[in-house]
Amino acid sequence: MRLPRRALPALGAGLIAARTGQAQAAVLRAGGTGMALGAMRLVAERFAARHPGQAVELLPSLGTGGGIRALVAHAIDLGLLARPLLPEEAAQGLRSRPYARTPIAVVTSGGTASTTITLDQLAGILRGDVTTWPEGGRLRLVRREPSDADWQLLASLSPEMERSVATALRRPGLVTVGTDQENAEALQAVTGSIGLMSIGQLRAEGLRLRPLALDGVVAEMEAVQAGRYPLSRTLHAAWKGEPSPALAAFLDFLGGTEARSVLLGLGYGLPDP
Repeated sequence: MRLPRRALPALGAGLIAARTGQAQAAVLRAGGTGMALGAMRLVAERFAARHPGQAVELLPSLGTGGGIRALVAHAIDLGLLARPLLPEEAAQGLRSRPYARTPIAVVTSGGTASTTITLDQLAGILRGDVTTWPEGGRLRLVRREPSDADWQLLASLSPEMERSVATALRRPGLVTVGTDQENAEALQAVTGSIGLMSIGQLRAEGLRLRPLALDGVVAEMEAVQAGRYPLSRTLHAAWKGEPSPALAAFLDFLGGTEARSVLLGLGYGLPDP
């Protein structure tokens, strides 16, 4: 079952500008991975309040690849990426810098009182060997597409997990989603759902989902940084060529104290040095 591609209304294209009364604002267009949009909206609101006459327009989820293609085509000023640039992308004049890191959690809409899940249990859910919660309610896996980086990250944990993810990708009848916003929508709508979601997106969008500890370890940055939690992603800001003065100002803001305070409050951590 494949859900239609549509963005959540709260994360549709929108202009974030300071209310200065000026008729025209300098607008930066930004787009890319959906997992970054909710937090970036909050950062952009702070930026606009501090920089009268400047604004940030966030596009609906393009994905990392879509953000890169839009940068190359000069359709956006700022790309939001969930991975570093590849050498061939940098060769096209793209530049990037990491700005935050977020744990990737196993989440559910409910159906269980459990607060933790083991990797072995998760592998069984992916294969279809486990189809009910301990309380007996139906468990429904929300599947991402094969190119999804979170599922690829999960598959990299062990050969058994790699085989289990491959099995899940072949199973018929699963709810299948493309973008991070579709994933959030499906996980909230499906009773007894289980899937993967970044803690940053979950908190920034105020989603009605509950993270499960993995092998007893809570999905938080302290555990990631200590090497006790295995799933996390680093977000990157990307641009093409020499940044304009407006873009340079936003990049400086994104790396500054106020933006980092917003991100830390949403459960993000600083990127690896």
